[in-house]
Amino acid sequence: MSAALAERPPCRWWVLSDYFEMVKRSLRHIGGDPDQLVTVTLQPVLTLTIMDFFIGGAIKTGTRQDYLDFVLPGIFIVMAGFAAVTTALGVASDMLQGVVDRFRTIPMAKSAVVAGHVISDLPRALIGLAATVGFGLLIGFRSPAGAGAWAAAVGMTLLATFALSWIAAVIGLLGKSVEVVQQVAAVIIIPVFLSNALVPTDTMPAWLRVVTENQPLSQAIDCIRALLTGTPLGDHLGLALAELTGIIVIAFVLATTLFKLKTSQ
Repeated sequence: MSAALAERPPCRWWVLSDYFEMVKRSLRHIGGDPDQLVTVTLQPVLTLTIMDFFIGGAIKTGTRQDYLDFVLPGIFIVMAGFAAVTTALGVASDMLQGVVDRFRTIPMAKSAVVAGHVISDLPRALIGLAATVGFGLLIGFRSPAGAGAWAAAVGMTLLATFALSWIAAVIGLLGKSVEVVQQVAAVIIIPVFLSNALVPTDTMPAWLRVVTENQPLSQAIDCIRALLTGTPLGDHLGLALAELTGIIVIAFVLATTLFKLKTSQ
C-alpha cells in the first residue's frame, strides 16, 4: 500500500469534507449576491409589518398584542420558505450553466453539490430569523420562554427550512432554465400561506380547516407558538418532527436520484 493510500482518511471523512467545501462555496456566493440576504431579512419583516399594522386588526384574535404573539411564530416559517427559494435558483444555476460538468471530473461525493446549497440555507435562515425576531421585539412582541424553549423554536424553524430547501433542490433539478425555476420556485411559499401561519383556522370552511391544521408546516408553527408562549406542546412536536423528517428523506432521495440521472447523460 502506498503512503498516499495509507494516509487517506476513511471514506466518510472524505464525504463530510466534500459537503463542507460545497457549503463554504455556497456561502461565499452571498458576498457576490447580497440579494440572498435581502430575501430572507426584508421579506419576512415586510410580511410582519403588513400583517400587524394593516391586516391584523381585521383578524379576530383579541388585542393587537394577542395577534402579534400569534403571527410572529408563523413569520418564522414564512422566512423559511423565502430562504428555500435560494436553493432552487442555486441548484438550477449549477446544473444549467456548466458548473456541474467541472465537478464531474473531480473525485468527490456528487451529492455534496446539491447538499451544499441546501445546508447553506440554514445559516441564511438564522440571519433572517435574527432580523425577524429583532423587528418583532421592536414592535412589541414579548415571550415568557426561556433559553431552552427559544433554542427549540429555532431548531424547529431550521428543520422546516431544511425540509423546504430539499423540495426546492428538486425544483431546481427539474428546471429547464433559471428563469423558469425562478417562477416555479414560488410554489414553495404556497404551503406556507395555506397553513395557520398568518390567520387562525377557526373561520375557515371545515374541509379546509382539516387540511390546514394537519399539514406539516402548521404542526411546526403550532409547536413554535407553544414554545414561545409557554403553552402545552400537545402532539404538535412529535407530528412536526415525524412529518418534516419524512419530507426530508423523500426529497433527499428524489434530489439525489435526479442529480445522478442528469449528470449521467
